[in-house]
Amino acid sequence: MLLSFAGCGGNNTSASGAAAGTPAPSAAESTPAPPATPEIRIVKGDNGVEVEIPYTITKAAPLIGAFAQMTEMLTAGGGKIAAAATNNISDYFKQVFPDYVLSNPNDYNSSSVEDLIAAGAQVCYGPTSIFSGDQLDQLAEADIAYVPIDNIRTVEGMSNAFLIIGEILGEDEYVRAQEFVSYYQGNINLCKERTADEADKVTFMSLFYSADAYTTINGGDICNEYAEAAGAVNVAKDYSPAAGSNSLTVDAEQIVAWNPRFIMTSNQAGKEAILADPALATVDAVKNGNVQVCPYGVYLWSVRSGEGSMLSLWLGTQMYPDLFSDVNMENVVKEFFNTWYNYDISDEEIQNTLSGDASTSMTR
Repeated sequence: MLLSFAGCGGNNTSASGAAAGTPAPSAAESTPAPPATPEIRIVKGDNGVEVEIPYTITKAAPLIGAFAQMTEMLTAGGGKIAAAATNNISDYFKQVFPDYVLSNPNDYNSSSVEDLIAAGAQVCYGPTSIFSGDQLDQLAEADIAYVPIDNIRTVEGMSNAFLIIGEILGEDEYVRAQEFVSYYQGNINLCKERTADEADKVTFMSLFYSADAYTTINGGDICNEYAEAAGAVNVAKDYSPAAGSNSLTVDAEQIVAWNPRFIMTSNQAGKEAILADPALATVDAVKNGNVQVCPYGVYLWSVRSGEGSMLSLWLGTQMYPDLFSDVNMENVVKEFFNTWYNYDISDEEIQNTLSGDASTSMTR
């Protein structure tokens, strides 16, 4: 909307008076109208498609939990989340980001079109798999913009996702996204440089336990890139799912054959199951006590969130303690929470983060 302001005034002279015979102005000069604020702007999804969104975003709806974490991080607690993937919003998320409780008091779920409409969301963003064609039509009819972000399996893809989300949220958030991408990629590159000349690379496996079964990750998972940056060799990099399955289920016999020297699992229950499994007793990681739980703060570090920026550093300290002797992970976590979450994390919370998820189910 264009706003105009015009000056009003009479024909009075100045306080010192006008000289005799000097004609007084018939009206005060008008004040130029301020530049109009645009109503819309254009952003691009990671598929290159242009999307119109409101110029000022106050009600955003990230479609997956990791994007809620990114949104809070980039807005610096600005209270812009109107709906989220509520099954991924933990009590600790709400503690670290109290503005979320205020901006989404009704716990609206961003995967529900009805909730997005009720929340008054202006824009939602995330994988194209979330909505059907009919649901996308409903969003369009409700004037809720949808920005697709699908490529989140690589560091490059994640970096682009940060920038897209920052651009959606506003100018300040885009600058912050640029700063975070520099931090994120900087950690990855530091780890690559430190381990580049290591001749005896540690064999690594990311192993998850749930419902009496093990699953792993291959080279298509972003965690593989984090591990390789830290100097690891993923023994399951070329592993493929069984015919007709999308799950990388793996049995004990295969794990023994691969014989990884370091195993990372997603929670304490998984670690306990691996250490207690007699079929895995001969695996080097088990024999030498190198089965560790992936850290977990607001979000699991091994998946698609901002906290993944710290995983390569942590893996480096675990697998190559001499090469990373100057890296204090307690300080890394503290600085991350202070800088990117604007949250003063306690020493106990730092230890809880580095100890990983204590739950009894697979969290990934």
